[in-house]
Amino acid sequence: MKIKIFIFIFLIIFLLIFFGNNILTPQIFAQNTDSTSKTVSRTVLVELFVQGSCTTCPTAEFCLEDMAWEYGTTKFILVQEHLWGDGYDTAETNARYNWYVGDGKKGTPDVFIDGLTKRLQGLACDCVEGNYECYKDAIDKELTRPSLLEISANKTTIDPDYTIEGTVKNISDIPLKDLAVCGMAGREGDESGLYNHIQNIFPFQNMPTLLPGETFSFKFVPEISLAPESEIDGEEEILHLVIFVQNTETKEILQALYIE
Repeated sequence: MKIKIFIFIFLIIFLLIFFGNNILTPQIFAQNTDSTSKTVSRTVLVELFVQGSCTTCPTAEFCLEDMAWEYGTTKFILVQEHLWGDGYDTAETNARYNWYVGDGKKGTPDVFIDGLTKRLQGLACDCVEGNYECYKDAIDKELTRPSLLEISANKTTIDPDYTIEGTVKNISDIPLKDLAVCGMAGREGDESGLYNHIQNIFPFQNMPTLLPGETFSFKFVPEISLAPESEIDGEEEILHLVIFVQNTETKEILQALYIE
């Protein structure tokens, strides 16, 4: 009897040493689920509304144009929308500003960071450095927010026309509603205030409620044509294209994409 007990104890000690504590611990196996949640960096869209006779607009233009070069288009896209008959405005840019502001206070410069997520009207102070830091703080804060959407798009060119096609995917774990996909086309001028002045705003394409993991396909045919190469210096005028998804109720922009 003592020999059997000894053998039994020996086997228990052997199993504990060989397998470790796992022999006494219930095993939990992760389920192989196809989760839709993943992390996508946010690209912030900054809309700077300006007017040619505005004396304070150049300060805002200088700060944000400098920041656009510093951050790059994967983090920060700057568009400049002119207003009120200054020679660079369009009916679309004026209508978009009115859509944002409604009966509220109007005036330039007026900066909208991801739509109505953050609005900065006028200047924070008289010095350039102070305004730069003000814009930078607001943009950096927005960059920390993860995106709920992933936008994919490409440009198909048949000179001088082109189309933009792509998809919007809900990468969150919640349904998303009241969304529309939109876009803009702008040209780059040599002067400040014309870094990316918008000449065409695409019409909203309303999206159905997008469940987690679902995608929405879109296609735009912009009205602004590709510019031919200059006969003088052989350089092609730069055309800026941006696609974004906006909540039509809150007017918040959820994600943006710059198209090369």
